[in-house]
Order: sequence, then C-alpha cells, then structure tokens
Amino acid sequence: MKKLLSIIVLTAGLVQAQEKEIFPEHSSQLRIPFNHSTYSVFEKGIYEAENSHTAIKPYIYNVVSKDAGLDTYKSSLLKDKKTWGGRKLWNEHLMEAKGKDYWLNLDVLLDASVGKENGNIGTTIENTRILKVEGQLGKKLSFSATAYETQAKFPQYIYEYIKIQQPEDGAGIIPGRGKAKGFGETGFDYGISTGYVSYTPNKFMNVQFGHGQNFIGDGYRSMLLSDVAAPRTYAKLTTTVGKVQYTNIWTWLRDFNYSIDTDPTNNAGHKRKYGVFHHLSWNVTPKFNLGFFEGIISDNSGTSGSMQVEYLNPIIFYKNIEFANGEDAGSGVVGVDAKLKVGKNNYVYTQFLLDEFSADEFFKSGGYWGNKYALQLGAKFFDAFNVKGLLLQAEYNRVKPFTYSHEKQHNYAHFGQSLAHLWGSNFWEAIFIARYNKNRWGVNTKIVLGQKGFDIDGDATSYGGNIFVNTGTRASDYNQETLQGNLADILNVDVEVSYLINPSNNFKVFAGALLRNFSSDSSITRVGIAPESTGFTFNTEDTKWFMVGVKADLFNNYRDF
Repeated sequence: MKKLLSIIVLTAGLVQAQEKEIFPEHSSQLRIPFNHSTYSVFEKGIYEAENSHTAIKPYIYNVVSKDAGLDTYKSSLLKDKKTWGGRKLWNEHLMEAKGKDYWLNLDVLLDASVGKENGNIGTTIENTRILKVEGQLGKKLSFSATAYETQAKFPQYIYEYIKIQQPEDGAGIIPGRGKAKGFGETGFDYGISTGYVSYTPNKFMNVQFGHGQNFIGDGYRSMLLSDVAAPRTYAKLTTTVGKVQYTNIWTWLRDFNYSIDTDPTNNAGHKRKYGVFHHLSWNVTPKFNLGFFEGIISDNSGTSGSMQVEYLNPIIFYKNIEFANGEDAGSGVVGVDAKLKVGKNNYVYTQFLLDEFSADEFFKSGGYWGNKYALQLGAKFFDAFNVKGLLLQAEYNRVKPFTYSHEKQHNYAHFGQSLAHLWGSNFWEAIFIARYNKNRWGVNTKIVLGQKGFDIDGDATSYGGNIFVNTGTRASDYNQETLQGNLADILNVDVEVSYLINPSNNFKVFAGALLRNFSSDSSITRVGIAPESTGFTFNTEDTKWFMVGVKADLFNNYRDF
C-alpha cells in the first residue's frame, strides 16, 4: 500500500511539473487578457475562492490561476500531436524559450473576419495582424508587449459612429482602439500597441507600468472605470492585506475636443490630461464584498503643465485636494460597489457613482441638473439550472443627464470615448447575457435594450447625453430629466459560436450574427463640439450583420450602441 501511495504522489508531482512547463504564465505576474467571454470560462472558481477580490480586472495569473483551475482546464484540452506544426497549431505558442529563472513566449496571431450587412457598406472585413511577446525574469518580474495592425470595413452603423466623432487630423475614432486614417472609400487603417511590466516585490504588493486598459467592477459595464476607451499609459499599484485590497491607478489621457483651443498649431485635439483613481475592496464576510472608489480628472492647464504632484499620493482623499487646488483644477467622482453571494453559485452586484450633488436638492423632485449619478444593478448565475458551464447574467444601468461631463477637458473620457459606460449619460439600459462553454466550444448570446436622450440638431442646448459638451450650455438648472432631448430606442442582439483552436494563446474560429434596431425622434448629429458637423449622421436604420472569422480575443470589442 505504501508503495502504491508513493507511486500516486510521484505521478501527481510529475503531472504538475509538466503542466507548469507547458503553461509557465500561470505562475507569473502577467495580466490575463480581459475579455468577458474568455473570463466566463474560469471565473466561477475565482468568485467561490476564499477571500478573493473580483472587481479589479484584468486578473493577474499567479493570484487567480489556482482558484480558477487554469492548469487543469487547459491541460484537458491539449491534443496528442507529435509534429511541430500540430503542436504549434493546437497546443503551444509559436516560439518558446526557457532557461534557468526565465522564459519567453512569442505568437503571431490574426483577428480576421469577413461579413455581410444590409447597409450601404455591404461586405465587411477585418484584417488584424498581431504580434505578442510575453515572458518572465526571475520569479517577481513579468513583461508583455502586443502590436496590432488593422485594416477594416465595418457595418454602416459602426462606420457612421466612427465618422461622427471624426477628429481634425484623422478619419475617425475606432471604439476601444483610437484614431484611424482612411482605407479605401469606407474603410479604416489603424495600429495599436499595448505593453507593460508587472513586478511583485513581496506577498502584499503588485506594481504595473504600461499602456493598456483597466476595469473596475463585476458587471458587463462599469460605472466607475471601464475598458471602453482606447489604451492609455498607466501606473498601477495593488496592495492586498488580509481581507482588504487597495488599488491605485494613475493614467495619462488625451482629449480629442480641439474646440478648447482656437489655434490649430497647438494640436489641442490631443491635449494632455490625467486620471487618478483608487479603489478599496473589503471582504466584510465570506459572502459579502464592499468597495469604495474615488477618481479625479485633471489637465495640464495649470502652471506645472503636468500631473499635479498631490495626486501621486497613494493614500489621500482626492476630492479634498481638488477643492484645495481650485474649482478649475480638476473634477472628481466618488462611488461604491458591492457583491453578495446568494445561494450556491449566484451573485448580485451593484455600483453607484456620484459625480456632483447638492444635499438640499438631491431628494427633491425639481430635476436639479447638478444631481449627477450613475447606478448599476446586476446578477450572475454560474452553472445555471445545474448545467455545468452555463453562465446567465442580467444587468440594469441608469445614468442621469450631465454625469461624467464637465467644463474644459475635465470630462470623464479619453480620446473621444467614455472612461465609464459606452453610452455616456442620459440613458437607461437592460442587458441579458447567456454564455455556455464545454470543452473547446463556446456559445455567447447578448441582448442589450434601452433608451438614450441625445442632443438635438440645430439646437445649441446641451440635454446632458453628450459628455464632451460643456455643461454650461444647459437650458436651466431645473427640470432636467433622464431621457430628455432627442430620444432614441436601442435594441442590440449579438450571438456568437466559437471553437477554441489553441488554449495557450486563445486562438479560435467563430461565426456570429448581430441584429440591431435603432430609432430616434430625429437623426443623430454632432452637436456642441466644433466643428459641429462632420458631414455624417448616426445611422437610425435597422442592421442585420453576419460574420465568420478567426480571432485571439485579447480584448473586449464593444459594438452594442
């Protein structure tokens, strides 16, 4: 019996050693590329783990890989391939280098698809070449760099969404990616680079410096900080002690609203501004987590021309600093978030962000414009109806007019895109998501419906839906109600079926369909931002879009607007 137990223990040890050899990133300080669909495969284990913190994303491999069961999951998908080509296609990174106290992986990937839509574009294409390098030096320092080069033709509604935000020196702003130049008559050409170093000096802290995106929350959307906007430079410090996790994020942002400077030689469309955020996560009980959030947006219009040094302090109340520095020194928001386990595999979550408010006016019914807030309520059901691998999610979001918008560059945005919710403000939204994963197969269905109030063409008044418009252009201080202005009804149904080819780099084939209905009182135009017309209106017609392709799913691609 002792001999048999020894053999079992030795075999288990060899299997674990082999798994670590195959997936060295699982014990590294690397970020797990944040994609809602990818995370749904393994996130149940993280939610159920003792004293885990789930709001700050992307997760770090060595913090969550054991709870998520990543070694077991990926190893179960490996195919018995002996040839070099078979191993590289189905199991391994393209190039791997390993030595004493270091390793390096390199992949050349594609996000390539072809589709058909019923709008004026007709045939859609996306051709993204991706070069990804990641590795580790010693046990505490990890690094990653990814380059994307893309040519694409989007369906009509995305094309017009891009063109209506066209900057002075570009063909448009690609959602989640940034500025683009033209490609053919209706296409776009753009490149993105992301990268970071991640260092864990001790068991309490992780430090990151890089160019990318961050997300705070347990929902599909975030009212606090999301990955909607283009990648940006950031420094991130995460400290975990006992039941508390404290995260600081400093970001270097760009404002594309060039109307703030009449001299085009100053390139004011790319004027620098800064975001500083901190989030405290507290596991009050094994089933209840409570979080506190604070953020500041400031610009370089002061005498320093750079981020004010007070905001570099990792343990300070930013709102008080904002007040001390002066009314025009920046704009702050505060928020709370919570998560509660209900039953065996079910979780409810919420976020509340407060932009500005007047205590005297907050509980009155006069529609005071300065009571600006955002609310989220949601629930996740893992292994729903006792079906292993089935995740159901429901979420409701509501944002009051003028929330996230301020004077000058202090809007809660980067490169023409919101730092929080994709829709900006002045809306309500309901989301229903079903994700099912089994072995290499995945099915994702998402329904988004809601209403939003846009500004009105030819009317200089701000109705509170465009966070880039100066709030001083509002009609009055009172009688400001959610959904005022040019009211639009929005329905977006997105279905995708995928098959995972390589678990090491998440390369997969997919087929998808998107059905969209968008109707408004009048056409959506660009209002309140000079120039007030780019010659385009936002599509108000129905969309039917079908596509097939391959992708690596290294980021979230939001197209539900």
